[in-house]
Amino acid sequence: MSGAVPGWQPSGDEIRAARERIKPFVIATPLLRCEPLDRQGRRVFIKPENLQRTGSFKVRGAFNAMASLEPAKKQEGPITYSSGNHAQALALAARELGFTERGQPYPCTVFMPEGASPLKVERTKALGAEVLFAGKTTEDRKHAALDLAQKTGRPVIPSYDDPRIVCGQGTLGVEIMDQWMGMPSRTRRLGLVATPLGGGGLLSGTAAALRARGFGGRIVGVEPQAGDDTKQSFAAGKRVEVPLPQTVCDGLMSVIPGEVTFPILQKCKAEAVAVSDEQVKAAAYWLLDTMKLLVEPSGAVAVAAWMSGAIAESPDQSTDEILDVVLLLSGGNADPAVVAGWK
Repeated sequence: MSGAVPGWQPSGDEIRAARERIKPFVIATPLLRCEPLDRQGRRVFIKPENLQRTGSFKVRGAFNAMASLEPAKKQEGPITYSSGNHAQALALAARELGFTERGQPYPCTVFMPEGASPLKVERTKALGAEVLFAGKTTEDRKHAALDLAQKTGRPVIPSYDDPRIVCGQGTLGVEIMDQWMGMPSRTRRLGLVATPLGGGGLLSGTAAALRARGFGGRIVGVEPQAGDDTKQSFAAGKRVEVPLPQTVCDGLMSVIPGEVTFPILQKCKAEAVAVSDEQVKAAAYWLLDTMKLLVEPSGAVAVAAWMSGAIAESPDQSTDEILDVVLLLSGGNADPAVVAGWK
């Protein structure tokens, strides 16, 4: 399943199949109570995907996509374009599936932006990927990747706008529901799940999985204020392109929602809110200082939105019922000295 027909939405069966496919390779990260963030009787839980392999949720989609390739395409090796976290995830998937299936890694080529995080570049190389640089925008990297694929016949696995990726990320929604149902006081209702929002792969997959499980609460994606393309798109009722954002959230610098992901978000009645870089820095420092969790700026935006009140500003927010909250931390590939300096 490498393409999607117009209007495609992942089914519960597709996401469950992805979960079984990736189970040997990913960590089931815990759902942690976070009492300091409780507000007005609402219990807050955090889902720390910064503790995931390669330091982000991206391994879920990467392993699902890589495992779904035909054997010949695996042999040729995938190509992708990424600012860093998907790059590391796909490099790991190519290495591990290669060792599992043929005793040596599959080739993997990654196009990263000029000026990419040195930490992410080095970690991607350390996992065995070939790293090439192409421009500063997603489109620059995408064109370079597609050009190489056309010349070589190798498969391209994008970072978010692909059904295989969406289904892989959707395993988070299933995991959240399973874990929350196992918590004490199950008579309480889960009312809000919030995740970082870039191109929409994480939010669309999670939202589809939650809705498939009967979740009727709010599903909120959080963007940087400088790159609120999805928030603007929801308001316009169609995909809206924004200028390349200048933000500390290097993993959330999309300029337009995904062609595959945006319709899913609309069908799932997801919301989008935005936070400032200063709010993100404050949340990342708080997570390091209080929760002892190293979270990169892009991964801390949901906590930033909750701490700042950006989520509660939604006009349909109800205070008639005390509902539980899950905030997802998407990644932790950051320099701890930099985060500690945001005090």
